[in-house]
Amino acid sequence: EKHEAPAFHCNGAAIFLSDGRSATERAAANTHANTVVYDLLLDHATAKRIALARADQCSDEAYYSTVGMFQAAGFEVCRLDDVPGMAVMRTVAMLANEAADAVNGGVCSVSAVDIAMQKGVNYPRGPLAWADAVGIHHIVTVLANLAATYGEDRYRVSPLLRRKLAANPNGARFHA
Repeated sequence: EKHEAPAFHCNGAAIFLSDGRSATERAAANTHANTVVYDLLLDHATAKRIALARADQCSDEAYYSTVGMFQAAGFEVCRLDDVPGMAVMRTVAMLANEAADAVNGGVCSVSAVDIAMQKGVNYPRGPLAWADAVGIHHIVTVLANLAATYGEDRYRVSPLLRRKLAANPNGARFHA
């Protein structure tokens, strides 16, 4: 498996956005024991809280340095157990997947599903707008990793997400 570049480093810790794998699994794949993953944020510039999970093999020193770095940057840090996909990323990926299935099945349009979730459920953005913001490729990666971990059909990737990637691998989007 290829080694991926972390989002950034902090005192020996490699810090990554969640991709649907546990931090422990990601650390093993990257051969970087001091791996910390963070959960999806709505807006990096205005977020006040961030969720972190550490690999089982991550040293206390590397982890606490990472926590301290985020605290020094003004974040309240929520320390989560090392579960695949964390909380927000897993939820957003699943919502985007279900929304893509609804569009693929002709139930609604892209804009209709996003407006319905914003106005009807008071989400800060619609699930397909989230997919665009995160990146459809990343959403597909999260879902594929969750499916590989859990083996459950609820994580299978929508045919529409796959089609969007096939049509435009580097810039797939739902909204122009």
